Amino acid sequence: MWVDIVFLGFGLAMDAFAVSISKGTQYKKLSWKVIILCALWFGIFQGIMPLMGYLLAGFLSKWIDQVDHWVAFILLTGLGIKMIIESTRKDKCVEEVPADPHQD
Repeated sequence: MWVDIVFLGFGLAMDAFAVSISKGTQYKKLSWKVIILCALWFGIFQGIMPLMGYLLAGFLSKWIDQVDHWVAFILLTGLGIKMIIESTRKDKCVEEVPADPHQD
Protein backbone atom coordinates (compact mmCIF):
# COMPACT_ATOMS: atom_id res chain seq x y z
CA MET A 1 0.00 0.00 0.00
CA TRP A 2 2.79 2.45 0.82
CA VAL A 3 4.40 1.78 -2.58
CA ASP A 4 1.17 2.92 -4.27
CA ILE A 5 1.19 6.10 -2.21
CA VAL A 6 4.83 6.79 -3.12
CA PHE A 7 4.14 6.29 -6.84
CA LEU A 8 1.02 8.46 -6.63
CA GLY A 9 3.02 11.18 -4.90
CA PHE A 10 5.79 10.93 -7.50
CA GLY A 11 3.30 11.17 -10.37
CA LEU A 12 1.57 14.17 -8.83
CA ALA A 13 4.92 15.84 -8.20
CA MET A 14 5.96 15.39 -11.85
CA ASP A 15 2.62 16.78 -13.02
CA ALA A 16 2.92 19.81 -10.74
CA PHE A 17 6.55 20.29 -11.78
CA ALA A 18 5.69 20.35 -15.49
CA VAL A 19 2.83 22.78 -14.99
CA SER A 20 4.96 24.97 -12.71
CA ILE A 21 7.65 25.24 -15.36
CA SER A 22 5.14 26.25 -18.02
CA LYS A 23 3.51 28.71 -15.61
CA GLY A 24 6.88 30.18 -14.68
CA THR A 25 7.74 30.88 -18.32
CA GLN A 26 4.79 33.30 -18.53
CA TYR A 27 6.42 35.82 -16.20
CA LYS A 28 9.37 38.05 -16.97
CA LYS A 29 10.04 38.48 -13.26
CA LEU A 30 8.60 36.21 -10.58
CA SER A 31 7.69 37.53 -7.16
CA TRP A 32 7.54 35.47 -3.97
CA LYS A 33 3.79 36.16 -3.77
CA VAL A 34 3.19 34.48 -7.15
CA ILE A 35 5.46 31.56 -6.26
CA ILE A 36 3.74 30.92 -2.92
CA LEU A 37 0.21 31.31 -4.34
CA CYS A 38 1.02 28.92 -7.17
CA ALA A 39 2.49 26.37 -4.74
CA LEU A 40 -0.54 26.64 -2.44
CA TRP A 41 -3.03 26.16 -5.27
CA PHE A 42 -1.13 23.13 -6.56
CA GLY A 43 -0.76 21.66 -3.09
CA ILE A 44 -4.43 22.10 -2.23
CA PHE A 45 -5.77 20.68 -5.49
CA GLN A 46 -3.19 17.89 -5.76
CA GLY A 47 -4.21 16.81 -2.25
CA ILE A 48 -7.97 17.15 -2.69
CA MET A 49 -8.38 15.46 -6.08
CA PRO A 50 -7.06 11.97 -5.11
CA LEU A 51 -9.11 12.13 -1.90
CA MET A 52 -12.27 13.02 -3.84
CA GLY A 53 -11.56 10.23 -6.34
CA TYR A 54 -11.10 7.70 -3.55
CA LEU A 55 -14.31 8.73 -1.78
CA LEU A 56 -16.38 8.90 -4.97
CA ALA A 57 -15.05 5.55 -6.18
CA GLY A 58 -16.11 3.91 -2.93
CA PHE A 59 -19.56 5.47 -3.13
CA LEU A 60 -20.16 4.81 -6.84
CA SER A 61 -18.39 1.45 -7.16
CA LYS A 62 -21.57 -0.66 -7.24
CA TRP A 63 -22.84 1.28 -10.27
CA ILE A 64 -19.47 1.65 -11.97
CA ASP A 65 -18.69 -2.09 -11.74
CA GLN A 66 -21.60 -2.84 -14.07
CA VAL A 67 -20.40 -0.60 -16.92
CA ASP A 68 -16.67 -0.03 -16.38
CA HIS A 69 -15.60 -2.40 -19.14
CA TRP A 70 -17.88 -0.63 -21.63
CA VAL A 71 -16.60 2.80 -20.63
CA ALA A 72 -13.00 1.62 -21.09
CA PHE A 73 -13.90 0.05 -24.44
CA ILE A 74 -15.57 3.24 -25.72
CA LEU A 75 -12.76 5.53 -24.50
CA LEU A 76 -9.97 3.38 -25.93
CA THR A 77 -11.83 2.85 -29.23
CA GLY A 78 -12.43 6.57 -29.57
CA LEU A 79 -8.79 7.31 -28.78
CA GLY A 80 -7.62 4.71 -31.31
CA ILE A 81 -9.88 6.10 -34.03
CA LYS A 82 -8.66 9.64 -33.30
CA MET A 83 -5.04 8.50 -33.52
CA ILE A 84 -5.65 6.73 -36.84
CA ILE A 85 -7.40 9.78 -38.29
CA GLU A 86 -4.63 12.12 -37.13
CA SER A 87 -1.90 9.86 -38.51
CA THR A 88 -3.47 9.79 -41.97
CA ARG A 89 -4.36 13.49 -42.17
CA LYS A 90 -1.73 15.93 -43.38
CA ASP A 91 -1.13 18.44 -40.63
CA LYS A 92 -1.51 22.04 -41.80
CA CYS A 93 0.47 23.41 -38.83
CA VAL A 94 3.73 21.73 -39.77
CA GLU A 95 5.93 23.85 -42.01
CA GLU A 96 8.43 22.41 -44.40
CA VAL A 97 11.85 23.62 -43.27
CA PRO A 98 14.37 23.97 -46.08
CA ALA A 99 17.72 22.28 -45.64
CA ASP A 100 20.49 24.52 -44.37
CA PRO A 101 22.74 25.31 -47.36
CA HIS A 102 25.64 26.11 -45.00
CA GLN A 103 25.59 22.72 -43.32
CA ASP A 104 28.45 20.37 -44.23
